[in-house]
Amino acid sequence: METKMLRNPDTAVAAFGNYFRILTMAVGSLAIAWSATRDVDVERQLESAIHREVVLGDLAGAMREYRNILSQSEVPRPVGARALLQTGECMEKLGRGAEAYNSYRRIETEYGDQLAMVGLARTRLAAWVGPRNLNFQEGSPGMVPPFPWTVQAPPKDASYVAELRRDGCRSHVGCAVVTAPVNVPGQNGNLMQSFSAVAYRGKTVRLGAWLKIQGLLFPSATGAVRFPNDEDRAQLWLRVVRANSRVGFSDSMDNRPVRSSDWSWAEITAQIDEDAKTINFGVMSFGGARAWIDNITFDVVSK
Repeated sequence: METKMLRNPDTAVAAFGNYFRILTMAVGSLAIAWSATRDVDVERQLESAIHREVVLGDLAGAMREYRNILSQSEVPRPVGARALLQTGECMEKLGRGAEAYNSYRRIETEYGDQLAMVGLARTRLAAWVGPRNLNFQEGSPGMVPPFPWTVQAPPKDASYVAELRRDGCRSHVGCAVVTAPVNVPGQNGNLMQSFSAVAYRGKTVRLGAWLKIQGLLFPSATGAVRFPNDEDRAQLWLRVVRANSRVGFSDSMDNRPVRSSDWSWAEITAQIDEDAKTINFGVMSFGGARAWIDNITFDVVSK
């Protein structure tokens, strides 16, 4: 009579335990690999959005990509914080200061462990109380003046810059030069900053600066030379954004542009609306020449 061998119960349990541990480790490894792959994918999405913002100048498209990143679940915290910071910078370039402020505040409240991003957000929030660096003392020559100054996002392949100077300035401290892109017809160069209007509500303010135009020679597509013309001009501008994104006071010196190569005083006096949210101001360069700006002042006018 055949005798069947019975498996030792303890051996069976041990074998099952080993199998379960191996299975758990395999699943864990797959999860780690999937998570790592997903993190790399999200980081690539962030790089693509930054490229769209900075290189292509497509602010609307970049913000859509930043928001898509932030809407995903379990986004790596460094990526989420950076996406919020870039969203705020896009808002500032579009003159939507209040929304930029909210993005920076979210970094403080939601990403407190991301110290580098929190530090950058706080720098931007500190500038929110009023205009800063009006004498261009901060910053490195040849570079774009540092925050809170921002430059208008350039269209693709636009050939213009805004740069800080230490030489040729009227003040002998610092000044800025803004150049319109000659290869983008109708486009103007723009250097600006934005801040909260709360402290100025109901008050009269005066924005002033010394401006001049420096004519340039540009080769055209046909090889001919473009000489400075009547389109070359510099203009101060100031715009108030009220509640519900309504535009309040707005003046861009369209009826009194600066066309001289000598330093000329330009000034805008504005009554700030009682429900004003943000104040935006800057200098624009038209026509392809360089607009120089120096000795900026921003004061409350006494009654």
